Amino acid sequence: MLLTSMNKNNVPARRRSPLWQIFVYRLLYKFYKVRAEKRGSQNGYEPEPAITSALAEKSLQLQKQADWNRPLKGSRYIIFDTETTGFYPYHGDEIISIGGVVVEDGVIREDQVFHELVNPYRTIPPAVTQITGISDSMVADKRGVCSVINDFLDFIGDGILVAHNADFDMAFLNIKLNWYTRTEIYNPVIDTLKLSRALTPELHSHDLDSLLRVHKVTPNGRHTALGDSLMTAEIFLNYLNKLNEKEIETLKQLYYYLHVKNNLAFSP
Repeated sequence: MLLTSMNKNNVPARRRSPLWQIFVYRLLYKFYKVRAEKRGSQNGYEPEPAITSALAEKSLQLQKQADWNRPLKGSRYIIFDTETTGFYPYHGDEIISIGGVVVEDGVIREDQVFHELVNPYRTIPPAVTQITGISDSMVADKRGVCSVINDFLDFIGDGILVAHNADFDMAFLNIKLNWYTRTEIYNPVIDTLKLSRALTPELHSHDLDSLLRVHKVTPNGRHTALGDSLMTAEIFLNYLNKLNEKEIETLKQLYYYLHVKNNLAFSP
């Protein structure tokens, strides 16, 4: 999301796009949506109407509950990750796994985890299987993406979502929700990649593997949705301590801080 200003609540505002750009975006969205719907019917995946209705209702309810003034301390965080068949959700790549863990009161709640394989209704590339360990046979009898996202929304509730390179994971989730329900996930999202760039700009790399080394986190279950979530949770707790030292106490203040840091990082 491109940010250039803050709205009246000091929450990052979207940059206004020229009318021609909006028109082109809408055309592209409709084009890829039609392609996705055709592909969905051809690969055998069609979510049940009850599932899509439940998804839409939950998404809109969570939108009403969004609170940008909530304190960082004491909030419920859901650190999550997805595994996918590739990098391009608009061009046929699909989610094959969603994982998450709750962090509350500075504690990683390993008794509150979410981990589901997803049937992508397409073949998983061998390279992806080699990295993630997820094969076609493992997902053949699993549920489709809408059913799993429906359960994931129950798991996250009105919590704050946290992910490393969150734009990637949110794109896959929201594109699917848009295709089938015309809604999206409205929970606040914190990206540990952006946190790392803001809090530790001296690092040469901010990818997850680099941060695991910097924060001395043992890489257990790397490239699995739940494993990456648990490791990201450890990193996130360290960042919460740094934010507290800077007297950044609310979600609104955090967004403002990241907005300012982002503008400084990319200013001439």
